[in-house]
Amino acid sequence: MMATAKLSIRREAGVSFAINAALSLAFFLAVFGIAVRPLEWAAPDALGLDFVPQSIAVSLMSALVPALIARRRLSLAVPVRAIVLRAFECALAGGALGAGLALATTQADLPAIDWSAALGLKLLYGGSLGASITSIILQRMTR
Repeated sequence: MMATAKLSIRREAGVSFAINAALSLAFFLAVFGIAVRPLEWAAPDALGLDFVPQSIAVSLMSALVPALIARRRLSLAVPVRAIVLRAFECALAGGALGAGLALATTQADLPAIDWSAALGLKLLYGGSLGASITSIILQRMTR
């Protein structure tokens, strides 16, 4: 419990939410552009498939960066190798989650979604996934 006194997991999760939402915004604009239009879940836009790389990237970075920062800030004796391996495990789990979402959204024959709604969904998803993973990783590290 001493370790958590110097580290607010709730604050770190909030920071993770903001960072991952911002990164999700940047990648959404890079992939889907700024033209406001309906986006298809399957081809040609592949909005559903975009859950895979988003989930992998968010999971990896949400596990790796906060853990390395906490390790240094709290002088924890957690090996860097263990942190990196756990981050890769999170990336694999994130990839599986993203694949499940991609499969569900592309196979459900959903109608096109408005660009603004898709952006909001992707920001909320990326931020929430990042905050959740950061919370779990930091709670496990500081037990």
